[in-house]
Amino acid sequence: MSDALPGTSEPLLHFLAHPELRERPSRRLTVWPWFGWLCLMFLLGFAGGQLDGLLAHWFGWRVAPDTFQTYLVTHPSLAAVAIVLVAPILEELGYRAFLCTAPRPVFVGLAFFICYTYLALRLNIEHPSVVRTIPHYFYAFWALLPAGIISALLYRFAREPVLAFFRRHGAVVFWTSCLLFGAEHAAVYSNAPAWWSVVLALPQFVVGIGLAYIRVTFGLRWSIATHLAFDGIIVFASWLYLLTRRGSLPREAVQLLLAALAVVIVVYGLKVSWRVLRSR
Repeated sequence: MSDALPGTSEPLLHFLAHPELRERPSRRLTVWPWFGWLCLMFLLGFAGGQLDGLLAHWFGWRVAPDTFQTYLVTHPSLAAVAIVLVAPILEELGYRAFLCTAPRPVFVGLAFFICYTYLALRLNIEHPSVVRTIPHYFYAFWALLPAGIISALLYRFAREPVLAFFRRHGAVVFWTSCLLFGAEHAAVYSNAPAWWSVVLALPQFVVGIGLAYIRVTFGLRWSIATHLAFDGIIVFASWLYLLTRRGSLPREAVQLLLAALAVVIVVYGLKVSWRVLRSR
């Protein structure tokens, strides 16, 4: 039996040691193996979160209790639904669409990447209040127009040099994408600029590595699906719990449902983790 993971012929750890971008995905993926990858993302995110807690405790870093992420999972609203459904798609376009060597996704991705770089800098410098973050997030996309113009000019006048760089330096492009995706989420941990908030973005960095691998190996649609499911399960599960009354039958039913889902995620995630560690 092969040590490769479900849905892939290339071991994850080998790929991460030598990332290489391709013109198109190398493998097809089906729903059940994809769910295994999703479970692995949850385990990685949880492990990173636990390490965050230890680092914050050891070094006395004061994580803000009223960050946007906390607000999002505790305040159901239509605006929050828009963020949960739209942000993962935009983030995949911004940080992972260009993880290939095909011209169209590279230059479309670069336009969104420039826009997201602007957005990340703005959020981490200005640190808007949690109530203003949602409109602040969408307003920033006016930058997509000049970013698109820049990308179009690159496509017209420097297409081959850009694509040659992506072919020769795929590892640089891959790891830059993962690092910047993690750094963008630094604002989650502090309401004011703080260098250690970048360190605490470790869970997002680690999950971003998994999403980037899925994008390169299986295609952008699967990384989008994984990102949507990851964010959606966390946020909507929290809302479902908060919208039921304490001690009521619906609350107990929700708790049982979430406990069962957690067991499935842990068991299947550990199975996929074991295959990752055994792969060569």
